[in-house]
Amino acid sequence: MNEEYPNFRLVIKFKDHLNRPYHEPDEISRYFYHNDLFPFKNLLQDFPGLRINKLFTTLRPDIISELTNKAGRLDKGYPARDFHSYYTVDCPHQIFKGELLDILRRHDKVEMAYVESGPAISPSSIATDIPTLVHQGYLKHSPTGIDAEYAWNIAGGDGCGQVKFIDIEQGWDLNSKKFSVRTFPFTGKNLPVFKDHGEAVLEVILSQHRFMAGKGIAPKANGYIISQWRPDGFLNTSDAIMAALAQLEFGDIILLEAQICDSPKSESLWPVEIQNAVFDVIRLASALGIIVIEAAGNGKKISGDGNDLDSFTDFNGGNPLDRSGPDFRDSGAILVAAGSDTLPHTRIKHSNFGSRIDCYAWGERVSIAGYQFDSSEMAIDLFRKKLNGTSGAAAIIAGAAIVVQSITESNYHFRLDPAQMRQILSSDLLGTTSVNGRIVDKIGVMPDLRKIINYIPIA
Repeated sequence: MNEEYPNFRLVIKFKDHLNRPYHEPDEISRYFYHNDLFPFKNLLQDFPGLRINKLFTTLRPDIISELTNKAGRLDKGYPARDFHSYYTVDCPHQIFKGELLDILRRHDKVEMAYVESGPAISPSSIATDIPTLVHQGYLKHSPTGIDAEYAWNIAGGDGCGQVKFIDIEQGWDLNSKKFSVRTFPFTGKNLPVFKDHGEAVLEVILSQHRFMAGKGIAPKANGYIISQWRPDGFLNTSDAIMAALAQLEFGDIILLEAQICDSPKSESLWPVEIQNAVFDVIRLASALGIIVIEAAGNGKKISGDGNDLDSFTDFNGGNPLDRSGPDFRDSGAILVAAGSDTLPHTRIKHSNFGSRIDCYAWGERVSIAGYQFDSSEMAIDLFRKKLNGTSGAAAIIAGAAIVVQSITESNYHFRLDPAQMRQILSSDLLGTTSVNGRIVDKIGVMPDLRKIINYIPIA
């Protein structure tokens, strides 16, 4: 493991349509060597052991091309990207040199190059304590919560129907009896260290009513999982999203339970779309009509203060998350911050904030477990868990999106596209504003399902 860049590798994007090979790693490396690209031979002299691979490893190149072509047909404003121009560069730690990144960026055929992977940190924390009352006020009517209880009385309001969602993160406890979720052959590696986090997220959405712990927001939803840790062993969020796209239809939903550092030594955590490949795949999802719910991230690791997304600076010196700035770019994702569980709702200290934020939801003391009884009515779980941070908030907003889409499909026989869903979930008229409002607090609104359900027929 590289001491300076632990768990990191480089991502290169060549300029579009240069017709590089996109097959297996050995074939790619041989091609680059024999054709002296970069020039690759000179790089190997300075960095022995250098290896080049494609970034998108799950789907065949022709399937990726089909997705981009379909996106162009569905969204005439979609700026198509050549995903076959994305590669990774692996380099043994003992010969890794910081100047390699600079060399790649200076090459005339390279559009961008950056360090891919950040620390494997989920955008929340999990706490356990002795159970008292399960604190699920986020299910209650506004202004306390999103009023999921009202939605349950409407056809589709419990998530039943054809709408699918995929939770993308790092690990889950798939032996839980509180919910049902499915996998794919390419779901990827399930890291045990993150199983409590994944279980908690899924319980917020899918927990079944038969448990005293309470009910998930959309307990009958069609849930699936895909890991950021791909079958090849690499943490690769962009490939996980790309794999999900091939399994979803217009109006289905992806939940991104992830965050990333802006550089290997940084203490600041940001939404994963600050990485260019991740942004490009989310934008592809939006063009395909697939709704993406993305955690905004939990600020600075040491001080615990949230980051202002407007101030984020990319490697070109731009501010791509500042809606009012000239460098703003919109992935189409619904970006979620974390607010307090008490009234009036305020931004919790470590939640990121900014003009790019669309929604907030509870980000503290989101209870998702309690007494669980077996067939003999014996209590077999004597603890409750609390999900904190933008993970809890993003899970709540994902549950709200599933409910809204399922109700829309069940009752009106159409589905909302990503722009419509974001407009509805982030509307000041259809949600609960934070204590000082959107302009000051910069965390958007918390959706009110009662208002949204009554609004949908005229949407």
